[in-house]
Amino acid sequence: MKQPTKQYVPLEPLAEQHRIVAKVDSLMAFCDQLEASLTTTRSKLLNALLHEALEPALETINA
Repeated sequence: MKQPTKQYVPLEPLAEQHRIVAKVDSLMAFCDQLEASLTTTRSKLLNALLHEALEPALETINA
């Protein structure tokens, strides 16, 4: 079997790598915030829908 040849992969300077990691970390934190907000909004929407759907039934029972 033939030996693979060495190939060099250029890398960004270390300072640029750190900047990229910081940006990715920031974006991941933002994604976490969006996900939490979506979960809260989804729960509020479900509660509002259930309230609207069941309110006529509750009015009938209380009448």
